[in-house]
Amino acid sequence: MMENLTTFANFFASAIRLTAPIALGTLACTISERAGVINIGIEGTMLFSGLIAAVGTWITGSPWVGLLFGCLGGVLISAVLGVLSIYCKGQQIVIGIGINLLGPGLAYMIMRELWDTTGISPWIEGFGNVDIPVLKDIPIVNILFSGYSACIYLGIFAVIIMQFMLHKTAWGLRVRSAGEHPAAVATLGINVYRLRMFAVLLGGFFAGMAGGVMCLSSANVFVNDMSAGSGFMAFASNQFGHWSPVGGYFATLLFGIMSAFRMRLQSLGIATQLTQMIPYIAVLIGLKVTGTRLHAPAANGEPYTHPLAIPQVHKKAGSQNGK
Repeated sequence: MMENLTTFANFFASAIRLTAPIALGTLACTISERAGVINIGIEGTMLFSGLIAAVGTWITGSPWVGLLFGCLGGVLISAVLGVLSIYCKGQQIVIGIGINLLGPGLAYMIMRELWDTTGISPWIEGFGNVDIPVLKDIPIVNILFSGYSACIYLGIFAVIIMQFMLHKTAWGLRVRSAGEHPAAVATLGINVYRLRMFAVLLGGFFAGMAGGVMCLSSANVFVNDMSAGSGFMAFASNQFGHWSPVGGYFATLLFGIMSAFRMRLQSLGIATQLTQMIPYIAVLIGLKVTGTRLHAPAANGEPYTHPLAIPQVHKKAGSQNGK
C-alpha cells in the first residue's frame, strides 16, 4: 500500500514540475486577455526569455539574476505586442504569430553570437530544491508538497496573488472591465490604452518568468526550441480555465499529468511518436468538452479607439476633401 502511494506521489510531483512553466504562461495569457488583448505569442516569448535567463545566469552565476533577466526579456518582447496592437491597432493574432517567429529567431542569433552554437547552451547554475520544515518529515506529504525548485513555489504564489488582484481589488475590476466594456471604463476618466498596456507588460513579465523556469528549474541549460509547444498549451489552458488564474493553473495541471503519463509510457518502450501526442490530445478534448461554455471577455481582441479621437479623424478627412 505504501509503495503504491509513493509511486502515485512521485507521479503527481512530476506533473507539478512539468506544469510550472506552462502555468506561468497561462497566467500571462489570462492577464492580457482579461484586459482585452489576445496574446498568442506566448511560445515565442517563453523561448526568447528562457535564453535571456540563461544568458543572465551564465554572466552572473546567479539563477535569481537570470530569472530577473528572463522576466525583463518577456516584458521587452511583450512591449512589441502592446504597442502594435493597442496603439497601432494591429491585428492581434497576426502580431502574436509574428512574435512566435521573432522569439526563436532572436534566440538563434544570440546563441550563435555568444556561444558559437545554435543547439544547446553551456551548463548554467540552476535553482536548488527547497525542503519545507515539518512537511519534509512526513511520508508521502514530503513528496507532494516539499522538495520542489524555489521558482516553482514562486509560480504558485504568483497564481494565488493574481487571482486575488483580479477579483478582489479595484485594479482588477478595471482590468476586467477594460476587457468587457472599455468605453464604460473611459467614462470614469481611466486611460484604457495605458491600462491595457500595463496588463500586457505584466503578462509579459510572467511569460518571461515561465521561460526562466523552463531552463533554470531542472534542465540547467537552454536548448533551442525547448518550449516544444508549451506556449500553445498555455494559450489553450487559459480558455480551458475560463480566463481565471486558479482555473488556468488546474487546467495546466491536467495537461502536466498527461505529460507525466507520456514520460511513463516512454519509459516502458512505447514509441515516442505516439506518446508525444497525448498532451495535445488532452488539450483538444478539454477544449471540446468546455467549448460550448466558454465566454471570453466581450471586447477581447477588439482594438479600442477613444470616442474623442473619432471626430478629429472625420474633421481631418473632411478638410482634405475640401482641398
